Amino acid sequence: MILTKSPPQLGAYKYLMIYISVFEMFCSILDLIMVPQHFSHGPTFLVIVETKDKLLSPTVLSILNALYWGCFGASMAVFAVHFVYRWLVVSENRLLQTFNGWKICLWFSIPVWYGVTWVCTGYILCGPNENTSRFIKDNIKEVLGLEFNEYTYLGPFLYDKDENGTDVVYVAPFIGLGIISGTICSSIVIVLTFGILCYIRIKNIVVTTVNSLKMRSLQRQLFFALVIQTLVPFLLMHIPVALMFAFVFLDIDLGVYSAIVSMTIAIYPAVDPIPTLVIVENYRKTIIYWICCCKKAAHVPGQTTIEPTRFTTLPPSGLELDLDN
Repeated sequence: MILTKSPPQLGAYKYLMIYISVFEMFCSILDLIMVPQHFSHGPTFLVIVETKDKLLSPTVLSILNALYWGCFGASMAVFAVHFVYRWLVVSENRLLQTFNGWKICLWFSIPVWYGVTWVCTGYILCGPNENTSRFIKDNIKEVLGLEFNEYTYLGPFLYDKDENGTDVVYVAPFIGLGIISGTICSSIVIVLTFGILCYIRIKNIVVTTVNSLKMRSLQRQLFFALVIQTLVPFLLMHIPVALMFAFVFLDIDLGVYSAIVSMTIAIYPAVDPIPTLVIVENYRKTIIYWICCCKKAAHVPGQTTIEPTRFTTLPPSGLELDLDN
């Protein structure tokens, strides 16, 4: 639909929409292959991947686990780029030209670098080690029923107690948390800053012609769709994980209740496209048209040619309906 049913005024934004669609499909495939489980036990919070009954080796699954971390870290950065583009469009900034030609790849690379930062942090600073393994293996066997050689994991183990009851703080996981917290905070600040600027600019657009009215309507649709679309990963991914880390710092053992995070992250790619499909008029009318055609086909058994259902109002310019399909 992005390629064939987008308004002509969409410009380079459709490539950003394709970018996030491909990104979310990649996250879904990764989730399907790994089936990760989030697990909290005392001062540690892990992403566990079972190795039994898997075609891939534990080493490969650990690398995929790190990529899973990378997808999490890149998720908000993707939307940060979207908000920057929306502001450049409504403000008619000359930097908008950087989204044309090969330069758009530079913008696409920003979430990739965020993801790479998370991959390295998870694999190097929060990877498996003797202290973490010793601390978690009995609890995981009790709660999840997994032997130590039946899974691999990534996650920070923040502190422990020695034989004298003194707290022993592990520096590397704290450094890792600082790095990933910085990337998330920077993404959120960019989203909020350019989101507010974009809203103010759209609100102050002066309508002088029919074309400017259509442009403001389209910009409002795209902006509000983007706002709601950004709230989806924030509510389903970042808030649950932030709460899990809060419990880790408080040394509160959540056990199987940590699985809620696994479920909310898993449904994120399925829910995230819905706001755009519903709010943007071209996509919404196209979906309604398809549904009406399917209903009509179901009511006329054996009919091979379907008379297209007519809109009660004319579709907006730029909506090209493929009546043959």
